[in-house]
Amino acid sequence: MADKVPQSARIADGFYLISFGFVAMYVFDAGDCLIAFDAGMRPATLLAEFAKLGLDPSRVRHVFLTHSDMDHTGGLSALANAQVYLSRDELPMVTRKVARFFTFIFNKPLAAGYQTLGDGEERSVGNARIRSLTTPGHTPGSMSFLINEKLLIAGDILNLDKGKAVMDRAMINMNKIQRKDSIRKIARLSGISLLCTMHSGFTADFPGAMKDWQE
Repeated sequence: MADKVPQSARIADGFYLISFGFVAMYVFDAGDCLIAFDAGMRPATLLAEFAKLGLDPSRVRHVFLTHSDMDHTGGLSALANAQVYLSRDELPMVTRKVARFFTFIFNKPLAAGYQTLGDGEERSVGNARIRSLTTPGHTPGSMSFLINEKLLIAGDILNLDKGKAVMDRAMINMNKIQRKDSIRKIARLSGISLLCTMHSGFTADFPGAMKDWQE
């Protein structure tokens, strides 16, 4: 069973986990603004958790979405000053061309305008350099993000079980083969100081977490 999402807290210098109970988002302080990775489930919860940590949601100027599921995008309306980014491979999900479940359940359109990203694209924001990594499988456009080549936001492509990367929750994944390939892609990275998931917390032991996925 995957690890639980911890409570909202500062987990590294200028880096925060925001807990919604079942799911998390992350916030990086880039100096002149805040950068969010996902937006959680509900605007009210987002605002309450930000307040607990002394974070000002109006300072969030960029939101990088790992994918378009509602538990990751539901709080976007609380971040009205932010530019939103997502993988261009996720467009069929937000334009309702591809169903999320069965053939008739679709993700909702995003409550904000957005720009699209491809594999390996970079954005520089304040003291942060964000590199996007396409990691499909959970959804066609699932994307992970590297902050300054050290902090890895893996989204839902993997979870942690006692610190080990696992591929659980099979029923909500759209392509098992792609998901395995994406986890192996992540396992080839080096120099990662924190591996962050949205549903099972984070770990500082990246080599240990990914050991079973290294080729």
